[in-house]
Amino acid sequence: MTEAQQAPPGEEPAAEEPAPGAETPPSVARPSLARPTATREGEVLRFAGRLTSMGAGRIWREALRAAEGARRIDLSGLEVLDTSGAALVLAAQAAAGGEVPVEGASRKVGAVLERSRGAVRAPARPGHALPRLGPVRAVGAWGVGRIAAMAQGAAFLGEASATIVNAARRPRDLRVADVLRHLDEVGTRAFGLTLLLGVLIGVILAFQSSIPMRQFGAEIFIPRLVGLSLLRELGPLLAGVVLAGRTGSAYAAELGTMTVNEEVSALRIMGIDPMVLLVLPRLVAATVAMPVLALLMDLAGLLGMSGVMLSLGFPVQLVLNQLHVGVELGDLLGGLGKAAVFGLVIAGLGCRAGLSAGSGPRAVGDAATSAVVGGIVALVVLDGIFAVLFFRLGW
Repeated sequence: MTEAQQAPPGEEPAAEEPAPGAETPPSVARPSLARPTATREGEVLRFAGRLTSMGAGRIWREALRAAEGARRIDLSGLEVLDTSGAALVLAAQAAAGGEVPVEGASRKVGAVLERSRGAVRAPARPGHALPRLGPVRAVGAWGVGRIAAMAQGAAFLGEASATIVNAARRPRDLRVADVLRHLDEVGTRAFGLTLLLGVLIGVILAFQSSIPMRQFGAEIFIPRLVGLSLLRELGPLLAGVVLAGRTGSAYAAELGTMTVNEEVSALRIMGIDPMVLLVLPRLVAATVAMPVLALLMDLAGLLGMSGVMLSLGFPVQLVLNQLHVGVELGDLLGGLGKAAVFGLVIAGLGCRAGLSAGSGPRAVGDAATSAVVGGIVALVVLDGIFAVLFFRLGW
């Protein structure tokens, strides 16, 4: 209920209601206790008294019947008006034709009426449906959307880089407990899946490479081929796919839920930087855990390949000798370095997708999908860049 408590400067204060049981002198009028009335005088509908929620319902039907055919609505007799009374006045105006002028309202009554009118005013409905976008407009809209997404990505990259540099200068900003928790989620809980995929990939590569090698009597070189493939390319790449599907989507879903629930906005209001509290521990955890996952993938793949070589009749010592001759420490270190970069990029894409999530029930799902797709695409692009770089450097 909206009711003025104090009279503005230059106006006489409204009479206050007497306390219960108090006597009222006969010479003092009691306008504040007047019941609301709606009377029709010719083409004018007049409201008087206190039109509040206590009395508006009693005269509602009577006021609407009296409003039919009225040309003006006079509110000069109203002493008090609240939102319920304003709803009755607006309903009477609509019953009278909608364009009927409302006159005579005091400043306080008019203010309440205008606020209520603005609250119930329906949004304008378009006169016709918007035309479908043509091919040129669709391409332009897609281009503008891509440019906006690139700008947001550049802004996130700048903020993340500044956060990492500041954390290196002030290590106390990095919450060790959060980093350990994310290390457990990213690394320890993914060991089983990584070992399983590594063994299967090693078995598949060994069997598939043994077929052409047998034609040339070169089955003995299978350990070199599989070892180089795993350490330089497949180990980091497959570990990155596991990280993107398992951890990147989890980061996007978690931060997307916080964004939809406005928890990220609440952190900013409290003066807490979400990049430091939410993003930095995840970036550090993924960057540290990814080389470990890649190493486990390599070892599991070599174990699976060794089992295949044993089934083909080659002794373990021969397999180890071939690996020692054909695989160098630089191959392993290059793959682990790529894995660290893959982990940093995948975690960054997941966090960015979560923090840029929209609103609505589909926002979290869209953020998780964007994180997985973007992470896999980024893996392939980065792997191609590293392949060209290693070739130019002679690695």
